[in-house]
Amino acid sequence: MIATIVHYGYFIFGLYSFILILIGTPLNLFCLYIYKRHIPNRSNPTIIVFSYLALIELLIPFTWNLNYAVRELIWKHQKNVVIKNLEQHSLFVCKLISYGAYFLLQSAAWLKTLASFTRCVSLNHHWTIRKYILKSNIIHRLSWITILLLGLINFPILIINGTYVIAIDNYNQTQTKVACYRSAFFQFWEIVHLLLYNFIPFTLMISCNIYIIRHVRESRRRTQHARMSSNSIMQPSSTMPSTNRNSLTGQGNRLTKTLLFISIFFIVFTSPSAIFYIFFGKKVKTHRALITMGLSDLATTSHVTSFIIYWLASADFRDVAINLLCCRPFIPIRQSTEDKQKLSSLRMRSSSL
Repeated sequence: MIATIVHYGYFIFGLYSFILILIGTPLNLFCLYIYKRHIPNRSNPTIIVFSYLALIELLIPFTWNLNYAVRELIWKHQKNVVIKNLEQHSLFVCKLISYGAYFLLQSAAWLKTLASFTRCVSLNHHWTIRKYILKSNIIHRLSWITILLLGLINFPILIINGTYVIAIDNYNQTQTKVACYRSAFFQFWEIVHLLLYNFIPFTLMISCNIYIIRHVRESRRRTQHARMSSNSIMQPSSTMPSTNRNSLTGQGNRLTKTLLFISIFFIVFTSPSAIFYIFFGKKVKTHRALITMGLSDLATTSHVTSFIIYWLASADFRDVAINLLCCRPFIPIRQSTEDKQKLSSLRMRSSSL
């Protein structure tokens, strides 16, 4: 009975991995196209980070999830296939998949952290770093530096992982096979991966989101107080049309809502794997491969569902997506630089009241 459940468990997780690839690839590609070409205010630092995040999340399912799908849906049903995993196909494939999995997952986590941080900076008009972070060329460089730095950190995987071993098959014949993840290096690297993919991004994202929520609440209280105190004071100092103010404020609220949902989904879907490896990793021996496979699929889900979050939380993204799907022209409504500067000065005067 248990063997049957385990057998179907492997098949279900393999099928789910295939679904993640089948759905995640076009959706993340669509997100990348929208954020690079069609979303309004593409110079916004958070939007820029989202474009890099879409590129990274596009590639994530083509690592371990691709291995699970091929192994469970194809190779297990072929009697003449000796190897069990894609990593055993060749030394190059072993290094490529293992390096790509660790590197891409960590890059996605840190880009989400960078997006949360840029949103924090954009909300605080008194931080000196704001005038640097909010420049589009600076945030492009920071995104590339984040990706390249994580690529260098994970570079030892390309050197250490993978080796040829001699094995004896059922016919007492010696064969040379590729062994992946056999080095004692991975006992240390799992801890590094937990820090870089889970705990440090978790802490930073939670801290940024707490600050964002507090700032939004305080801003709403100040706005309500200013409206209740004197409308006559606000009208002369407001030289900007209310429609433009509402448009920019709404855009900021949508970005805040999107970041909150992204952070929540990331923490909820990746926490189980972190908890398992910390508290139960060395204790659980039975069906460990099945549990690891399920947790890996769960973590990947947080990177495939980004399109759903963008669709639900951002009206700009949803409008662009609908127009593209319906082959309708989309003309974004942009505010001029002067209007943005007027709005910024207005907010600073309102906060000082």
